[in-house]
Amino acid sequence: MKKFNLKELFKKKPQSTLGVDLGSHTIKVVELTGNGGQRRVKKVGRALLPQGAIVDGSIKEHDVVLEVLEHLLSNLQPSLKRASTSISGYSVIVKRIHVPYMTEKEMEENLIIEAEKYVPFEISDVYIDFSVLKTYPEENGGSDIFLVAAKKEIVDEYANLLEGVGLTPAVIDVDAFTLVNAFELAFGEVEEPAVLIDIGASKTNLNIVKKGMPIFTRDMNIGGEQLTEAIQEATGLNREDAETVKISGTKDKVLAREITGVVQEISELWGKEIKKAISFFKSSASPEEFPTCVFISGGTSMLKGLEDYFSDALGLETRRLNAFAGQEPDRDIDEKYLQSISPQMAIASGLAIRSAG
Repeated sequence: MKKFNLKELFKKKPQSTLGVDLGSHTIKVVELTGNGGQRRVKKVGRALLPQGAIVDGSIKEHDVVLEVLEHLLSNLQPSLKRASTSISGYSVIVKRIHVPYMTEKEMEENLIIEAEKYVPFEISDVYIDFSVLKTYPEENGGSDIFLVAAKKEIVDEYANLLEGVGLTPAVIDVDAFTLVNAFELAFGEVEEPAVLIDIGASKTNLNIVKKGMPIFTRDMNIGGEQLTEAIQEATGLNREDAETVKISGTKDKVLAREITGVVQEISELWGKEIKKAISFFKSSASPEEFPTCVFISGGTSMLKGLEDYFSDALGLETRRLNAFAGQEPDRDIDEKYLQSISPQMAIASGLAIRSAG
């Protein structure tokens, strides 16, 4: 298995690439063209993965995932061969820390020393990078940075998968930062702090962003699979049928009431967990950093009524994130279809926006 250089993968200014989101439930692909307010959606598509093919961010069935991605790319026929993807979960540590350094050169020279204080893995087993948040002008004021550490075996897995379908792995990012890119794609640089919540099948990424900069991030072990399992337990349905009624509903009124109760219970549980995370952030943040609104994305964000449940639980206006807001689709892409899937495509579009040109 080929190994990849950290500096090649965690680039801060990548060239044009194809956005490839390898989720545990669905693979999503986005290709953008243009720049600024002239971006267009050139290619967009998604494909379901068998259960267990990707678990906790780790590719468990390489050949299966490769085949699904290969088939999706064959259907889409994107023009770009350089690709960006992102990782999250137990294999990635993203932590805001303060370091006593003023320049990036000093930070690079001392990064391993700082990382050893916070990373629960062997330093030799991880790639390490950082992003500067704020440098304090006073003498010896130091800097606030986001420290990023990712297990080499996971990074290499994703990079090798891209190579296996004929793509060149140009950027391997972190879901938390990619979500911010998607938000900027939709709305530009928003002054007021906002909570971005991407709810997938097995995990949720929570990000608080202010003026285009993430100021808090957390991965949470909640997602659509949790709801599917709860529906199974409450109704006795098998997994396939539980997944179907979760997404499409049912005409059986008795079953519908039962499922509505389960959805409400799980949604309120998620709301409480998210509220805890926001409260934790606010306990050490300044009032001007307190979020004023919430945007949800990811496949599970399409759940009927979820916006209202979160608005009630969090006390903040909650909306679905339209990842393609303000963008024109190419002629062969149905605009209604694009809008219907847009919340699911946030990570993929966030990968693509970094490099559209």
